[in-house]
Amino acid sequence: MKKIVFIFSVLFLGIYFANIVYRNTQEEQAKQEKVLQKPFIDKDEMNRFLPVWSEYLSSDVSQIGARQISLTLGKASEKFPLKTIHWLRKKGWNADRFFYVEQRLKAIVKSAFMQEHIKATVHVLETGGVSGVDPTTVQRMIDDQKKRVNVEQITPAELDMVMPDLVLISDILDGTRPYSSLK
Repeated sequence: MKKIVFIFSVLFLGIYFANIVYRNTQEEQAKQEKVLQKPFIDKDEMNRFLPVWSEYLSSDVSQIGARQISLTLGKASEKFPLKTIHWLRKKGWNADRFFYVEQRLKAIVKSAFMQEHIKATVHVLETGGVSGVDPTTVQRMIDDQKKRVNVEQITPAELDMVMPDLVLISDILDGTRPYSSLK
C-alpha cells in the first residue's frame, strides 16, 4: 500500500511540476510571439541589430549568400541553415526577428532617402524649376510626388532614428562599411 501511495505521490508531483513548466513555456512563447509580431523597430533594437548584422555579413555563417538571404519567402527559422539560426541565437537574436529587422531597417533607409529626394523635387517644382510647363501640370507633378511619400508606412520615429546617420546606416546594411564606424 505504501508503494502505491508513494507512486501516486511521485506521479502527482511530476504532473504538477510538468504543468508549471508547460505553463511557463506557454507564457514565454506568448512573449516571444509578441516581440516577433512587433511591426516597428526602435533605436535600441536598431543599435542591437547593426553590429550583429555587420558581423553576419563579414562571417561565413551562411553558405547560401549573406546579402540577399533574408529575402527568402517564409520564416527564416524554417528556411535558413541551422548554423545560421544557432549563430544568431548565440548573439541574442531570433532568426525570424533578426531578418525582419533587417528588411524593415532597409525599408526605413530607402524611405528616408526617397522622402529627401521627393522634398527636393517638390521644392524645384514649387520654385518654378520647370519651364514651359503649365501650372496645372506642375501642380499634378507636385501632388504625384507627395503621394509617394511614405508608401512603406514608416513611422516618424523610425525616420528620426535613422536620419542622423542615414548614409552610414545604409552603408552598414549593404556591407560597404563596418559597424565600428557608427559611434
